[in-house]
Amino acid sequence: MPVHPAITDPAVRAHLERLAARAGTIPSGATDAEGDDTARIAELRANPSWVRMPDDEILESIDLDAAGRGLRLYRPRAGHRGTLVFAHGGGWVAGNLDNNDALCRTLALATGTQVLSVDYRLAPEHPFPAGLDDLDRALRFAASGADGLIDPSLLGVAGHSAGGNLAAALALRARDGRAPGIRCQVLLCPVLDAPDPSRPSYRAHTDDLPLTARGMEWYWGLYVPDAAGAAPVEAAPLRAPEVAGSAPAVIVAAAVDPLSDEAEEYAERLTASDVPTTFVRREGVPHLFLVFPSTPARDEVLAQIAPAVRAAFAQIAPAVRAAFA
Repeated sequence: MPVHPAITDPAVRAHLERLAARAGTIPSGATDAEGDDTARIAELRANPSWVRMPDDEILESIDLDAAGRGLRLYRPRAGHRGTLVFAHGGGWVAGNLDNNDALCRTLALATGTQVLSVDYRLAPEHPFPAGLDDLDRALRFAASGADGLIDPSLLGVAGHSAGGNLAAALALRARDGRAPGIRCQVLLCPVLDAPDPSRPSYRAHTDDLPLTARGMEWYWGLYVPDAAGAAPVEAAPLRAPEVAGSAPAVIVAAAVDPLSDEAEEYAERLTASDVPTTFVRREGVPHLFLVFPSTPARDEVLAQIAPAVRAAFAQIAPAVRAAFA
């Protein structure tokens, strides 16, 4: 199985070549295959690479529960300021607290924050907006102080891929006062719109990639099965009529990714609306590069975004909203 020629980052390309040589395919195999959805979903959910890493002298992880959903709090032992409520990737149909475990650990250490990862409900058994509502409940749990583990005045949201979609939608709820207030939103290779085959990034990325245009359409159909007309704004945050007043944003895009154009467009909309926005586009890498085994690309991108996250949590707290819906 070839690797897309636009993937030029040496370490990332070598990782994908090893996967292709071992399995005969790259990770998009299940999403792009024909056949029964149930079997394809089962294949995605049985990913053997999803493991929980051991704690060490620099970081601890604590399992928690909120409203029946599992949570995992990652805490840098040297100290931390702020908490990011985090949604994992997996196309809304796969993933758990383990599939982004390494990314959560690295994100916590790079930014000096706590990361509260959420085991939200998955489609197609629980389609839109179930996962978003679970992330909302986790943010409310954090805003309650989580039994003294979290400073409720220093909260943000974050997510990877489909989780970035949930984080962006929750940031809009927070902006509107329908969820607890947040200091920042960290969107890592996020889904921000319904699949649009006319976008250049969709047209360019159809084969030999961890996420293809066809795969994105499959995921979307399982998450928003009734979106025959206009996509709901909370499933496609890029379609929000107004983004002014949103929390400061940090957005990462992979250049070799069907989603790269919508990430850049969202960053441009936020910037035009005077929302402080840090946008990082990494060349030569595909979707999922942030969850590959440690590479210079992953570590350099997290180092690039860390100052913006730290700055958001260093700000003097604005007036706290007395209540939210």
